[in-house]
This record gives sequence, structure tokens and C-alpha cells, in this order.
Amino acid sequence: MARRLIFFTGVYDTLDLFTAQFVKAFKRMGYETLQIDTRDMGKGLAALAGFVSSPVTAAITFNNLAFHMEVVSGKNIWEELQIPCINILVDHPSLYQKALESVPSNAIVLCIDRKHMGYLQRFYPNISTIGFLPHGGKLSEQKVIPIGEREIDVLYAGGLSRKYVAGILPDFRQFAFHAKAVADQAYERMITDTDLTIEEAVEHTLLQQGIVITDEQLSDFISKIHYIEMLAVSYYRENLIRTLLNHGFRVHLYGQGWEICDFVNHPNLIWKGMTSPQEVIVKMQHSKFVLNTTTWFKDGAHERIFNGMLAGAVAVTDETIYLREEFQGYDAAGADNAELIMFSLKEMDRLAEILCDLLKQPDKMQQIADNGRKKAELWHTWECRAKELHEELLVNL
Repeated sequence: MARRLIFFTGVYDTLDLFTAQFVKAFKRMGYETLQIDTRDMGKGLAALAGFVSSPVTAAITFNNLAFHMEVVSGKNIWEELQIPCINILVDHPSLYQKALESVPSNAIVLCIDRKHMGYLQRFYPNISTIGFLPHGGKLSEQKVIPIGEREIDVLYAGGLSRKYVAGILPDFRQFAFHAKAVADQAYERMITDTDLTIEEAVEHTLLQQGIVITDEQLSDFISKIHYIEMLAVSYYRENLIRTLLNHGFRVHLYGQGWEICDFVNHPNLIWKGMTSPQEVIVKMQHSKFVLNTTTWFKDGAHERIFNGMLAGAVAVTDETIYLREEFQGYDAAGADNAELIMFSLKEMDRLAEILCDLLKQPDKMQQIADNGRKKAELWHTWECRAKELHEELLVNL
């Protein structure tokens, strides 16, 4: 029987890029696919009606897009059509509380961090199937430029969300305890102990203060104060860029929200603002170091790492449990088999010294870049993720 998949696009350029890579990979694997642009649902529903006239293996979406789609009010289309819907979350699940409380009965929710998966298993027992699927990277079709010939020393592509926190603060009066104080202390815990997830930091703080609440109340509270994770991410992103600038690095920066930083006019900073995900990948192909700080992932990865490797750059990222399992990091002694550079968020100055030293050794940088690219090509492209989905999930549907 032919295997057939439905995909959705039309909200976020980055997720559309992921989807396009999936569609291409699954087509190569022999799947028939339908791609619906949610900006024109009239046309999309007409195409869907024709496509579902034959059996469909699954619908695959990112961040709940079309997850709760209804044609008849009150009836989820995936339940009605008996098509499993695979929802891949690329952010912490607490951002999607409402969407996850009423998932389709045949929903499958995948996370890009194993800690996120644990969060779902604890707080959302209504979801019958939960799994782990890391980000992938886009394989470059261009000839790889040697490290020594690249004009960009350091590239960072990522937004700064601190600017937007003031607009999403909850009404703390809704809680029966001093919620603002708990949130503030949980944030300080995350800054001090960067291995803590937001849920661990919040729960530790509540326990320390003798505040007892149910899991349902805890999940709701975490969802409403998720801004503290945004603040923690912003704190270390700012610290990273500021540290590198102060060590004399010339940094090319892409993303929104950075205008509030005191270093935005630093002579070593080339801030480009928002640009398309595809253009960022092109810039990576001309960069020596591609930086990443995860969005507070503690047991997962981010596509910036894999895109940087596949672009032939030296990937530089804060460490996670998953990354330590998957890759050989570079240490001060300089291991010949290093595939990327991992660092602790608490040791930015040490990272700056390592990068400064490596810039004087282009051959060693080239070796790390080559090792990383080979590893990513074998195991960490979106095509690899499509094969994982096929082998571990889709063949059983």
C-alpha cells in the first residue's frame, strides 16, 4: 500500500523550511505528499478532500499548526478521518498549554528535547504517544568554502526575547501565593544553576517555600510564568555576544530584539536584524564559527548547530546531555577527533580564549569543521530525521 503524508505551512518561515526539507526527503523515500498552505485554507481544504479519498498514513505538523483543525464545528478532522496527526514541538511544551490539553485522540506529540518529553509525560497524560525527535540540518548544495577563505569570523543567528517580556506578564493576583516572588527566585536559580529546566527551578522554589500545589496547578503556573525562561535565555545570549565583542571578535548578528542591548553600536558588531532562514544558511557557508545558544534545551539540540556543521563551519554551542552523547567536543588540548566546540554557559571568557586561539590555527579549525560536517551528513540532516520517523513510527501506523 502506498504511503501518503499531509504537511502544513504558512505561519513561520523557519518551520516552513523544516517542512520543505521533510517533504523533499519523504518524496525521495517513495511517499506521496500533500502540502497545504494555511494562508489559503479554501484551496487547501479542496486539495485535502481529494487527497483523503485514498488512505493517508499521517498528517505531520510543527507547533500545533492545523492540529485542532475542524470542518464540522466541535469535531477534530484527524479524529473524523482517522488519520494520526504527528505534532512536532520545537519549543517548551508549556508554551502550548491550551493546545495540549485537548489533543486529538490519535495524536502523536514529538519533542526536540528529552526533558520536554518528560514534561509532557508528567503533565499531559491525555497524550497517548509521546516521543523524541531532534532538529535536523539542511544539507548544503554549494561547494564547501575552506575555513581560511571565509570572510565572516563569527556568526550568530537568533532573537532576543527580553524585549517582549513586559507584554506577556500574567496577573499575579490570580495565584493563592506570592507568585511574583516565586517567579523571581526561580529565575535566579536558573541563572545560577544552568542545568536546571524551568520546571525544576520552579518546583524547587515552591518546595523551599513550603508551597504545595497539584501537578495541574504547577503546569498552569509554569505556563503563565514561562517568561522567566525567556529572560534566562536572553541573559546568556547577551552575555555571549558581549563577551566576544569585548575580546575583540568581529561578530555578525542576525535576529530581532537586540536593539535594547548596550552593545548594539559596538564597532565590532555587524547587526543585520531579521533575515530569512535560507539567507542565514547562506551566510553560514561564509562563516568560520557559527554560534548557538539553545532555547534553554538541556537534553536536545537546535538546528543552528547542524546547519552550521553542514555549511562547513565550526559549530560552537552550549552543551546539553544529548549533544555530549552524540558529539566529540573540542577541549583545550585539542582532540584530533573533535566535531564541534561545546561550552558551559558559566564560562564565556574561557570560550572566548579557545576561539581566539583557534583563529590562529586554521588547519585545526578546518579539521573540526570537516569532522562535524561528516558527522552531520551521516546522522543529523532532516533526511535523517525523516528516515527515523519512517523506521520508528510511520511503518507501524
